[in-house]
Amino acid sequence: MNCHPKNVALILSLISLFLMTLWGKGMADQDYRSRTIYFMVADRFNPHHPYSPYVDPEYPTATNTINCFEQPCPSDEEWRRYWGGDIQGILERIQYLQGLHVSALWVTPLMENARAFEPGKGWGAAYHGYWVQNYDRVNPHFGSWDDINQLSRVLHSHGMRYVQDITLSDSNPSNTHVHGRLYRSSKGDQIFIDSYKNDYDPVNQARFYKHYQHDQRCFQADGKPDYEWTYWQLYHCLLEHLSGYNQHDPRLADYLIDAGKTWVDHGVDDFRLDAVKFIFPDFVAQFTNIMINHLRSLGRPSPYIVGEWSHGGVGDPKSLHFANQYHLYKTNILDFQLSLALNQFIGGAHEAPSQQLTAQGLGRFLEERVVCFHKRDTWQGTFIDNPDQIRTMVRLEKLGVGREIERERRMDMATVLLLTIRGIPIILYGDEQYLARYADCAPRHPEHCEVAAENVNSSNDDPYNRMGMTQWSEDTPAFKIIGILASLREQSPAVWQGAYRTLYADDDILVFERKWGAESVLVGVNRGKASTVSLGATINLAPGIYTGLLTHTSDVNAGNFLAVASNGNVTVHLEGLSSLVVRISPIQHGQLQHCVGLRCEQQSHQRQQQY
Repeated sequence: MNCHPKNVALILSLISLFLMTLWGKGMADQDYRSRTIYFMVADRFNPHHPYSPYVDPEYPTATNTINCFEQPCPSDEEWRRYWGGDIQGILERIQYLQGLHVSALWVTPLMENARAFEPGKGWGAAYHGYWVQNYDRVNPHFGSWDDINQLSRVLHSHGMRYVQDITLSDSNPSNTHVHGRLYRSSKGDQIFIDSYKNDYDPVNQARFYKHYQHDQRCFQADGKPDYEWTYWQLYHCLLEHLSGYNQHDPRLADYLIDAGKTWVDHGVDDFRLDAVKFIFPDFVAQFTNIMINHLRSLGRPSPYIVGEWSHGGVGDPKSLHFANQYHLYKTNILDFQLSLALNQFIGGAHEAPSQQLTAQGLGRFLEERVVCFHKRDTWQGTFIDNPDQIRTMVRLEKLGVGREIERERRMDMATVLLLTIRGIPIILYGDEQYLARYADCAPRHPEHCEVAAENVNSSNDDPYNRMGMTQWSEDTPAFKIIGILASLREQSPAVWQGAYRTLYADDDILVFERKWGAESVLVGVNRGKASTVSLGATINLAPGIYTGLLTHTSDVNAGNFLAVASNGNVTVHLEGLSSLVVRISPIQHGQLQHCVGLRCEQQSHQRQQQY
C-alpha cells in the first residue's frame, strides 16, 4: 500500500477518535454509582515480567537492588525506594481485575516526580507518586505516554474507567529533593518554577507558592490535626513541608488546568484530587468544570471526580459543606468516617471502649449519612482501607485478633458491607488477598511494635501499609465476595441507588434492606456467635428457604439462610463472623430457587425470583 505518512497519521487519529466516541456513548449509559473502583499504588501492584525495573541513570539508588516482590525487604529504606511496579505490569493483570468485576481503576499519580532517593528526613524516593515535578511527562519508573495510551485503550476495551490521581494542592517537598522545582514540557527542558524560595511570578507580581509559615495562625496549626484547622489555615498553611500551590496565581492555575487536559487527552476518564481540603475552593470549581467541558468537547462522558478530604464525612462539618456544594465544585469526597465506622464494627470487643461500635450504632450511622450528605451519599467514595492508613488486617492483629482466619472473616464482613451500602465502593489493592505485613517493628519506628487499642485507628503504619502484591489467587473468599457483589452492583439499582432501611440490629447483628422500586436486596452480617433472628412479616417473599449469593464464598457463609414461614414471618440465620446477601426482584413468570446448604430444589412462583 502506498500511503503518505501524514495521511496515515490522520487516518489513525480519526479512527482513534471514532472508537473513543463510540466507547464514550456506551459507557455513558452506565450510572457511575453501579461501578466498583479498584485502587492501586502503581509501584507496588505488579512489575512487568521478566522482572527488570527502571533504574534512573542519574539516581540509581532510588530503585531497590533486590526484588522485594519475591524476597523479604526488612529495612525501612527498602520500603521507601521503587520496587518496580509499572504500567506494563498492570496490563499483565487485566484479566485478574476483570475476574474481580471491578469497572474502574484508580492509579496513584503517574506524573514525573522528584527523582532522587534521600535518606533520613528526605523520606526516601517518590515511589508513591505524590511529589510531582513535571505534569507533562510520565514517570519513567512507570512507563511512557505510549504506555498511558495503551492502558487507557485496554481498560476501555474491558469496560473499565481510568481514574487518575492528581495533585493540585502541592508539588514536592520544599525542604528536600528538588525544593519545589517544577518543570513543563514533555522534554522536561523548561523550568516553570525554580524552587519554593525562588518562585516569583513577574507577570502577575505574585508568588506561585503559598508563603505564610511565619504567620501566627500557621504556628498555631502546627502540631494540631488538620481537621481542627480553620478555613484560613487549610488554604494558607503548608501540609507536611510540601510546596503548596497558590492556585490564585493565573499562570499557576493555567498550568494545572493544562496538566489535567493533557492527561484527559491521553485517555484519563476521571480524577481523584489529592488533599482537596487544602486547595482554594474556587480553583477546585474552575478545574472540575473545565475538565467536564473538555471531555464533552471530545465527545466523551462527564468525569467522576472525588476528592481526598481526610477525616471527612459524618461529624466533619467542613467536609460535608464542601461535598454538599456539588453544584459549585462538582467534586465528591472520600468518606473517611464511614471507613472508621466499618473498621470499628468488625473490631467489636477488641476495640478500646471509646472506639467500640455496635451493629445498632452502625445502623444509625448509615441512616445519618443519608441526611448529612443530603441524599448524595450514593455518590461519595467509600472504602475500608487506603494507603495512608493502617491496613485493616494489620489493625485487627494489633487489636489482639490473633488468628489469621478470624481476621479474614472479619475483613469479609467489612467487604460485604462496603459493597452493599450507599456509596461508590473502592477496593484497595491486595484486600482481596488479605494483604498484610505484621512484622513492622523497625529501629526507626519502635512505636509501631506495640500500639494501644485506643491509638490503633489513628496509626498510619507508613510505609508498611504499601506492600507489594505477592499472590494472585482467585479462590480466596474475599476475591469471590468482591466479584459476586461487584457484579450485583452492576445489575441492581437497589444496591447503587436504593433506599437504606434497618430491619434488625443488636450488638452484633445488622440486617438491612436496600430497595429501589419493586426490587430489594437484603443484607445481614454477624460479628458474634451463630444466631437466628426474627424480622417479622417485613418482606414480601413466598414461603421457603433462601441461601443467597454468598453461599459458596466461605464455610461460614455456606450455613446462612433466610426463611419465610407460611404465615409470612421471616427469620434470618447467620453463622458467627459471616454474611448473607439475598436479591429479590419481580418477574412475570419464573422459578424460585430454595436452597439449604448445597441442597436446592426449584419451586414455581408467579411474582418474584430470588438470586
